[in-house]
Amino acid sequence: MRLVANIISIIFHPLWMITYGVIFAMLFTYLKIYPPLATALIIGGVFFFTALLPGAFIGWMVHRGSAKDLELTDRKERLVPYLILIASVITCGFFLNRMMMPSWVQFNVVAIVVALCICILINTRWKISAHMLGIGGLMGALMGVAKLMMLNPYGLFAAGFVSAGLLGWSRIYLGRHTPMQVYAGFSLGFVITLIASLLSFLLIFV
Repeated sequence: MRLVANIISIIFHPLWMITYGVIFAMLFTYLKIYPPLATALIIGGVFFFTALLPGAFIGWMVHRGSAKDLELTDRKERLVPYLILIASVITCGFFLNRMMMPSWVQFNVVAIVVALCICILINTRWKISAHMLGIGGLMGALMGVAKLMMLNPYGLFAAGFVSAGLLGWSRIYLGRHTPMQVYAGFSLGFVITLIASLLSFLLIFV
C-alpha cells in the first residue's frame, strides 16, 4: 500500500498541476482550435516554467543538503522553493500573455500566485499540504472554467474528486500530513482558483 500511496503522490505532485490544467484548457475548451504545434508549444512552455525549472531547483537543494527530500517534508525548508515557484509561475504568466491566451487562463495564474503566497504565510506557523493545494486549485479552476464555458464534464469532475480523495489518503497514510492539513490545502486551492475563474467571467461584462 505504501508503494501505491507514493505513486499517487508522484502522479499528482503539485508541480504537475498547472500543466494538467493547461492540457485540460487546450483539449476541452474552444482553445482546441489552436494548431497542434501551437498547443504543444504552450503546454511545453508551461511545463518548463512551472514544473521543470522549480523541480530542478528543488533537486539541487536536496543534492547540496539544503533540503532533506524532494517533497520538502520539513515546512521550514519550503520558503525558498516556494519563492522560486512563485517567480516561475509569474514568468509563465508573461509567457501565456505573449501567447495571447485568454484572460480566464491568466486569472488562474494570478490565483495560483495568491494561493502560494497565502501558503507561505501559513507555513510559518503550520504545515499545510502543498499536494492538496495543487489538486484543489486544479479542481477549482476546472469547475470555474466549465461554468464559464458552459461545459458539463461530469466524468472529469468525478475522476478529479476521486483523485483528490486518493491523494489525500496517500498523504495521510504516508504520515506527511494530518487530515486537517489535507482539508485545508484542498480548500485553499479550490476556493481561490474558483473565485478567479468566476471573476474572469465578470470581466466579460465590464
